[in-house]
Amino acid sequence: MKLRRHQDGMVLVTSLVILLILTMLALSAVQGTSIQELIARNQRDSNLAFNAAETALVEAEAVLNAMTSATYGTSSDNNPKIYDARSGGSFFVVTENPWASDYKNELQVFTQGVSTQASPLYIIEHISTVVSDEDRLNLDNIGQNPNTCCTQMFRITARGSGGTDAAKVILQSTYGKRF
Repeated sequence: MKLRRHQDGMVLVTSLVILLILTMLALSAVQGTSIQELIARNQRDSNLAFNAAETALVEAEAVLNAMTSATYGTSSDNNPKIYDARSGGSFFVVTENPWASDYKNELQVFTQGVSTQASPLYIIEHISTVVSDEDRLNLDNIGQNPNTCCTQMFRITARGSGGTDAAKVILQSTYGKRF
């Protein structure tokens, strides 16, 4: 009988240790699940921001494709505002915070079909004029429109944001067009 009384407390201690181990495993599983949820949410925000910036790039390229001449200054119904990077330097070098509200008249806002927290923004910079090799010999533009000898090169920079304002993506592309 002495032996039996001595073992009665061991069952309670063993069951409490097993319960503690199961509780720690459950807490670890809950913590792992919440981390996975945060990762998935951040990935979704990143994808939304990338898609918004890419949509703005495609829109800017469509706007450039529809243009009939490269004009600088204020935007009109037919042409957006184009920043002249040849004479003023790159907009992103001479501007301290290019995406600030102070430069809203420089930036184009794209709002159609985008469901993010903030509308994507883009700016078009005219960076250079490229003369193709075959047109260099035709100095007087004989038989050509004077503006068709050259390709105007533009840099498009677009910024999109995701579901939260912390998720931002900036994309750039270069686009050439003959006017």
